[in-house]
Amino acid sequence: MHFQPRVIVKAFRIKPYEYWPYWLFYAPFVLYWILRSIQSSSFSYFCKVNPGIEFGGFLDYSKFDLLDQLPNEFKPQTILIQNKDEFVNSFDFPFIVKPNFGERGVNVELIQSEMDWENYSFNENIIIQEFIDLPLEFGVFYVREPDHDKGEILSITGKEFLVFKSDGKTTLEEFVLNHPRTATRVDYLKNKFKDQWRILLPKGEEILLEPIGNHNRGTRFYDASDLITKELSDTMDKLSKHLNGFYYGRFDVKSESIDAFQKGNLVVLEVNGANSEPTHIYDQKFNLIQAYREIKSHLDYQYKISKLHSKTHRPKDFYKAIWKRISRKFK
Repeated sequence: MHFQPRVIVKAFRIKPYEYWPYWLFYAPFVLYWILRSIQSSSFSYFCKVNPGIEFGGFLDYSKFDLLDQLPNEFKPQTILIQNKDEFVNSFDFPFIVKPNFGERGVNVELIQSEMDWENYSFNENIIIQEFIDLPLEFGVFYVREPDHDKGEILSITGKEFLVFKSDGKTTLEEFVLNHPRTATRVDYLKNKFKDQWRILLPKGEEILLEPIGNHNRGTRFYDASDLITKELSDTMDKLSKHLNGFYYGRFDVKSESIDAFQKGNLVVLEVNGANSEPTHIYDQKFNLIQAYREIKSHLDYQYKISKLHSKTHRPKDFYKAIWKRISRKFK
């Protein structure tokens, strides 16, 4: 059998790490975790990084409880309901819905009508949040040592939302089927935009395909760490001190403009704890080795802060929680 060289190359072509499965991308850090676990004499040392949050904010922690601690001027109107039947609509459309115990943008939706709400399938511990219609969204990764008054912004992720801009020749279907960021979202987008799916829209018309700023849902992440200013850092210090036992994590925020953001004028959509990912690594300017170096530098802070808490704080039954989560997946 004769093989064409280009066929062989295609067969072994490696996708950019941005599109790798989560478990594969982070597999090398199992060794890091084992080493740090031995050094700290605990396989769940990272739970100590934020002693005021369940499991340090690694899993099974309430997003609502964290956001609720922030001053009103820095957050959207937000409520928590146990199931959809409890909801009495006091929000204008559109609004955001998401699980209180959620990760990686799963079941986060923009509700624009009664029909959207009826079709929303998740029905347990639901956050209802005012939709903040500001043009810029960022992820601000912040750390502070327990005995320090001032913390540090380690990195900032800028977010570019997935938009279809018609050229008058390409249908939405063709755009989605050929765009690298929509490979896992074809059925979802086809259902959501079924009325526009196969028609040619007027040239220049735009459709925001994904209003949720999550990497798994087509949003492009880029490194915006050059936007760090003293004013922004002071604002993050102020916000972090409103959060009980918080020292390490990422604030997902919106702002009116770059200038406003750098002055600390922002709205916090969500606070993430020990499971926070330094998402600026998905900027295409980073190669795999550089991305891993960035992750390691963030995890080094996590270990350092956790170690400072080790004498006064002990994690709860983390292993039991892990087993419970695994069991749910196999039911």
